[in-house]
Amino acid sequence: MNGTITKVLAGKGYCFVRGDDRISRFGHASAFVDPVEFDLAREGQGVSFVPVIETGSRGRSGGRRATEIRLLPGGYAVERA
Repeated sequence: MNGTITKVLAGKGYCFVRGDDRISRFGHASAFVDPVEFDLAREGQGVSFVPVIETGSRGRSGGRRATEIRLLPGGYAVERA
């Protein structure tokens, strides 16, 4: 799925990604396929990712996450109205 980074909290090691389906998901720095890409990630940038719903006992049940995050070539997404 493709989407856009909506917020980056670099000091805490995570970001939020909104998919083309308009759902916001949590993305940890370790979820980036290339670890260097988290350091390059900026708000408004286009990404591809795999959406998952966390159901494990350690995580919040029903928590939406983005995994296998990759920055899209070409930089920034155009926000849809």
